[in-house]
Amino acid sequence: MSFRRTLYLWHRYLGIALCLLIAMWFASGIVLMYVGYPSLDNDRRLEGLPALQTAGLMAPAEVMAAYPGAERLRLNAAPGYPVYHVQSGGRRTLVDARSGLLLQPDRQQVMAAAQHHSGSGVAEIERIRVDQWSVHGRFDGHRPLYRARMEDPQGTWLYLSSVTGEVVQAATRFERGWNWVGAVPHWIYPWQLRQHPELWRQVVIWLSVPALALIISGTVVGVWRLRVRRRYKGNRLSPYRGWQHWHHLLGLASAVFVFTFMVSGLFSMNPGRVFTSPAPDIAYQTTWADGSLEEATVAPLSVLPLNGARELEWRRDAGQTLVLLHSPGETRTLLASGEPVAFTEAELKQRAQRLVPNADLMETTSLENYDAYYYARHRPRPLPVLRLNFDDPGNTTLYINPANGALESRVDRRGRWRRWLYNGLHSLDMAFLWQRRPLWDLVVLSLMVTGLAFSLTGVVMGWKRLTFRSRRRRRR
Repeated sequence: MSFRRTLYLWHRYLGIALCLLIAMWFASGIVLMYVGYPSLDNDRRLEGLPALQTAGLMAPAEVMAAYPGAERLRLNAAPGYPVYHVQSGGRRTLVDARSGLLLQPDRQQVMAAAQHHSGSGVAEIERIRVDQWSVHGRFDGHRPLYRARMEDPQGTWLYLSSVTGEVVQAATRFERGWNWVGAVPHWIYPWQLRQHPELWRQVVIWLSVPALALIISGTVVGVWRLRVRRRYKGNRLSPYRGWQHWHHLLGLASAVFVFTFMVSGLFSMNPGRVFTSPAPDIAYQTTWADGSLEEATVAPLSVLPLNGARELEWRRDAGQTLVLLHSPGETRTLLASGEPVAFTEAELKQRAQRLVPNADLMETTSLENYDAYYYARHRPRPLPVLRLNFDDPGNTTLYINPANGALESRVDRRGRWRRWLYNGLHSLDMAFLWQRRPLWDLVVLSLMVTGLAFSLTGVVMGWKRLTFRSRRRRRR
């Protein structure tokens, strides 16, 4: 059998096996453009917290002294009364802010927290380990979770930590419904599979590889069968008719986009761990914090200007112990002593040098607007930021918030490749598009609809091929 005939057959049978999967990826991708996976952003979380009253509470310095080495301390009234949340080494401890006793939220307190957050009653509450909307690893430190079905008009499900009593996730009826035809099929995300991260990752990778082989073989066959000069009978470019004709022409028209869509989806799984994440890893965060919380510098609660803050947070950034006063839509940052934060550019540059040893700082820029690697698609990110470029082998760039000393992002050469090969190709996250919506919507929707139409012609052809063989066997 010739190579050409073998390629035809491989393309045909790969198409029959994978046509529904590829059509599903395009259809669910269109949904995912407008309905994201359920998540509880910080503003919604803070809106659901009771107002914070600090009179008669333990001083934060007392809690830090009782838990030396703590990396983070928060004060809120999530379970209905003031509590300190102590975090150290990934472990969370809940402390009564009035007595200093260790706490374990009970079912009634969790129900009260859910009711306060939602402003409605609880129709049903149950204790679960994981389900479809709480499968992500960021909830592992809070498991088992309480899932509360609320009586609000949105049909909200709230997920509360059994460790801290806080609401950590929310999913409305609208989000749940659309995600069954959006994120869940697009990411191959059933919780039974996704709860095993490496298995899920390998499944997606090994579904993407034959899909890419299908696209490449189809493009080669399509080019072979296309005639531009010596056309087929009837002055046709394609020898095919009916569904095959449209599959041939749509495939050639969308071949580049379909290939980049598939290959960038594969890159989202980071095969071979070749890419780095823009989120600073634990080593970077530890070096940047430069120590644990220092109770000697922490002011009493009465000194802090609450002004309606729902949560207080003590943490380390750039070698300083800070206090953040969180309100819905606003966060104010002070030194732990209650004095204003005043990081100098020279101080931040000196600290940043520790993160990239044996490298020289080549360029410092104060960004007033986003750039190609530090930008916001769905939620705003702090501006201005200090951008520091180093000459290490990875060409590392750090983005630091001068207002509070936070290390916002870290990008190296492998992270830049990820930004373009995944975000750039898969979501078309180019500034000239997403800064000019609805231009981005028009471009991406046009490409996605074309890809969907092309893949649906493949579904019809595959179905016809299967039913034709079935009919022929019955006739025999």
